Amino acid sequence: MKSIKILGAVAFASALAFGGAASAATISGGTVIAAPTSIGEDDPTNTEIQAFNEGVGVVLGADLAVDDGVISGGTRVDSHMIFLNTEGGTLVADVTTYTFSEMILGVISDQDGTNLFASDTILNGGIDYTDTSGYGNNRGLEDNDRANDYYTISADMFSITVGMRVTEPGDWMRVVTVSEVPLPAGALLLPAGLVLLGGLRRRRKAAS
Repeated sequence: MKSIKILGAVAFASALAFGGAASAATISGGTVIAAPTSIGEDDPTNTEIQAFNEGVGVVLGADLAVDDGVISGGTRVDSHMIFLNTEGGTLVADVTTYTFSEMILGVISDQDGTNLFASDTILNGGIDYTDTSGYGNNRGLEDNDRANDYYTISADMFSITVGMRVTEPGDWMRVVTVSEVPLPAGALLLPAGLVLLGGLRRRRKAAS
C-alpha cells in the first residue's frame, strides 16, 4: 500500500509538471489599463498615452508584418497596444516611455492601418476590434512626417519612447514582444517527489 501511495505522489507531481501557463510580459513606466472588451473610434478615450495587454503566448502561424520588416512564423509572442484617443479636437500628450520585461520584436504603427487591421485577429487576445467605422486611413500614427507622432526603441530593445499628437480618429500602435516562456507548474515538485521516493527506499533498506 505504501508503494502505491508513493508512486501516486510521483505521478501527481509529473502531471503538474506539464500544467504550467504563460503570463504576459509586464509593462512599466507609463499608465497601463485593463484590456477593454472592445475597441471603437471613440471607445475607449483618454487624455494621456496609455497601454494595455492583448494576446499572450501567441505562436505565429505565418510571418507577421511589422514596421520595416517581419517577425518570423513560429515565434511565440505577446502583444501590447499603446494609444491616445480623444472624442474630438487636438491633443498633444507628454512623451512617455514604456519598459517591457521581455524584448521588443517589432512595432505595428502604419498610418493606413493595414498591418494593424491584419494583426487584430491574430494578436487581439479576445478584444473585439470588429468595429472599424470612422477610422478611414488613419488608424495608426497619422502624422506623415512623424514630427509629433513617433517612437524610438532603446538599444537593448526593452523600452519604447512614444510621442503622440492626436486629432481624429486617434493614435494606435501595437508593440510585439517575446513571450515569457512558461515555467511548468510542477517543475520543482517532480524532483522533490523523486527525492522523497529515494529517501523512503533507503529507509526501507535500513529497516530490513
